[in-house]
Amino acid sequence: MDKKYFILFILIPAIVILVFLGIQLFTFSFGQEILLKTAPVDPRDLFRGDYVTLSYEISRVELNNIPYDSNFSSGETIYAALSKEEKFWTIDSVSHTKPNLDNNQVCMKGRVTSCFNNQVFVKWGIESYFVPEGGGALIESQRNAENTSVIVSVDCTCSSVLKELLINDVPVEFE
Repeated sequence: MDKKYFILFILIPAIVILVFLGIQLFTFSFGQEILLKTAPVDPRDLFRGDYVTLSYEISRVELNNIPYDSNFSSGETIYAALSKEEKFWTIDSVSHTKPNLDNNQVCMKGRVTSCFNNQVFVKWGIESYFVPEGGGALIESQRNAENTSVIVSVDCTCSSVLKELLINDVPVEFE
């Protein structure tokens, strides 16, 4: 009997990890790809280990410029309907619930970090880009020069996964 509990004790965490990875893999593989413009980040917060911190133009939502259902508070879930405007995808509207989308729109889900003067600051879960050790110097200089963008895969549940980092529209590759 103890052997069965031990095996069960080992299998449950493994199954939870596999389910989490499966959800991310589903979004990565089958989600719609969109291009987002990054925004400069204070270089004091650039590196924490082997990843680069990214911010996006869509991370600051100006409620004066777009439709929204009601005011937001820190910690709340926020849904954004996005559509392609010229090269990059931009926010059309935000809400507390998953929106009904037009054919040319996708939805992203994030978390409100703060609100101030009709501005909502949002974390989308795609703010970290992992790089090989010592590989961030080029990304740092180009990102702050506003030459970087990312390809993000967004699925039907509004989940998003950062797929690729671009500098001057060319994918970043490390050797």
